[in-house]
This record gives sequence, C-alpha cells and structure tokens, in this order.
Amino acid sequence: MKIFHYRPILVLVGFIALVVLYIQVKYTNEKRMVIECDKIFKERKEVVTEQHLASIVIANSTVLPGRNPDLDVGVSLFNDVNHRFKNQSIITLFTSFKTDYAVDSDKLSVYNNTLYNWQTLRPHVQLIFFTKDASAGEKVNLFNWNIFPVLANSESGIPAISDMYKEARNLFNTSWYGYFNGDILLTEDIVETLEYVSSVSEYFSNASILIIGRRVNVLNVTSEEVRSQNGIMASARSRGSLYEIDAEDYFITNRFFPWSKIPEFVIGRAGYDNWIVGHARCDLKTIVIDATETITAVHQTTSKGGNKEGFAHENKNYNLELIKRLKLPKRFLQGLTTCAEWRTIRTLKTKKIELVKRDDQHKNCKCKK
Repeated sequence: MKIFHYRPILVLVGFIALVVLYIQVKYTNEKRMVIECDKIFKERKEVVTEQHLASIVIANSTVLPGRNPDLDVGVSLFNDVNHRFKNQSIITLFTSFKTDYAVDSDKLSVYNNTLYNWQTLRPHVQLIFFTKDASAGEKVNLFNWNIFPVLANSESGIPAISDMYKEARNLFNTSWYGYFNGDILLTEDIVETLEYVSSVSEYFSNASILIIGRRVNVLNVTSEEVRSQNGIMASARSRGSLYEIDAEDYFITNRFFPWSKIPEFVIGRAGYDNWIVGHARCDLKTIVIDATETITAVHQTTSKGGNKEGFAHENKNYNLELIKRLKLPKRFLQGLTTCAEWRTIRTLKTKKIELVKRDDQHKNCKCKK
C-alpha cells in the first residue's frame, strides 16, 4: 500500500495562502493610497477655487470687496494669530498734515480720528508726526505721538515723501516703514498682514519690497465708530465703497527700498503715487504687493469731499512738472494697484493670509523702456 505524503501539499497550500494575503494587503494599501491622493487633490482644488472666488468677489463687489465675510463684527483678528512681534513694533507709521485746520470742523474731526485710531495699534507700531509747525505739538501730543520736524521741500514748501522715509529709518529700527495719508483709519489687519509677509520675505532674498493697496471710502465716519476696531469694520461694511485703482493712499516699504533713488515728490499733490509704483516695478525691480484684500484702509470721506484733493491745491501740478523737468519716463499706467505682481488674500476656508502671484494684470501694466 502506497503511503500518501501530506506535508508537500500543506506547504503548497501555505505558500498559496501567503501569496493571496500579500496580494490583498498590496491591493488594500494601493486603494488607500488612491483615496488619500484623491483627497489631497480635492483639497488643493478647493484652495485654488477659493482663491479664484476671492479674486472674483474683489473684482465685483462695490462695498468692502472680497474681504472679510470671514471677519465678523465682534471678532478680533488677533485671536488666532501667533505674533512674532507681540511686544515689539513691526512698523513705523508716519504722516503729516496742516494743523491750522481749526476753521474746518470736518478736517478737525478727521485728523483727530486718525491721531486716536493709529495709537490703538500699539505696541505693534511706532508713530511719527512730521511737521514744521511748532504749535502742532500741543495738539498731536494729546495722542502721545512722536513729533519730529521735517524740512519742507525748498521749492514747494511741502514735505517730500522720500525725506520722511529716510528720517523714519534713522529714528526707529522696525521691519517696515509706512506713510499713510492723514485721513486714513486702520485696523489690526495691517499688523497681521505685515507679520505674514515678514514670515515669507526670505523667499525674496532681501529684495526691496513695496506694499500698496486701495482704500475704502466711508462717508461721515463718527468718533464713536472710531473708538473700536469693530466700529471701523462695521462702518466699512455698511456704507463703504472701494476707491479707484489709480489712487494709492499708502506706501509700506522694507529697509531695502531705495528711497534715495526717488525724486523729491511732495505729499498731498497729484502724480507721485502711480509714478513711484511704476518706477519701483519697472526700473528698481522691487517686489510690489497689493494688500487691498487684507489691509483695511478706511478713507474718512466728508460731505465736502476728500477725494482728489491733490488736484485742488495752488501748486497741484508740482509733482507732474518735476517728472517732466527731470525727463523721467512716464510710469503712471504701470503704477496702478492692479499692476502689482503679487497680492495678499484671505482664504475663505482657513481664514489665513496668503501671498499669491497675480494672474490678471492688464496689458498696460507691461513695463516699457
């Protein structure tokens, strides 16, 4: 009788079982990997869609464009931000305006609102009021600003913007320096934006950076609204309108920006804002960032106007004539806010600020020799 050996059969069955198990595990892992890849792709697609949606909202909104459906009234921007500059200043803010405005009650209210509003951003800001009027100290000192004299341009009798930047850099050591018109109100999102840009600025290898943006016009801002960040945001939402792309009411630069290469343009007169931006883009190869979507710059518009005031002064064409006299290239069309190669956005999903490349530049933004 022939003996049947079971051991080889058992070995074969075991081997087959191991092969089947290996195939099942491999298939399961591959399936899991496919699911994860699909998930990642979907999330990336959502981010791109959100950024695109934000740009659409910006382009079509007539109130506070593209911004802050995610910034509800009553919520502080600082709640969820990890501040590198918690106890130190990140920016030196400065401005200058005539202080003999007592005869104009509207101007008195506007400037007092600004002097109060900016100092609420401490300790994140250093504040400078430049003036050649010795009596200005009594008024501005009420709001605890730093007051420094500035030499007026010898031809115009008005401060030159480049001189103020140079002096500000000598006075305070901060990451950023910003001139804002004296009728602009700010909120905490300027600090949040600058902290974010500072965190990614190494990407630009110490290049000169210029941050600009459009303002939001709000009619008859009250002193009560100015008392809080929420009041300012609420006024902007309820009756604010985004102003034109050729009006730039502020310039924020880092230390590397070459103000020594900027002509002595004077503040409060037409022409210099677009030229500086265009010159920075086309000739100085500066990184220009449009922060319209993340910096709330509220322009206090009064019943008497407040828009295009630079065209109403006696020497309104000073800057334009200076450009012509120095035979400088015309850079106005290349200096619109929408010509900035970069822009900051706030994603709808994460509510975090991001820096993205602009992909909708107008053909007029192209630099020409």
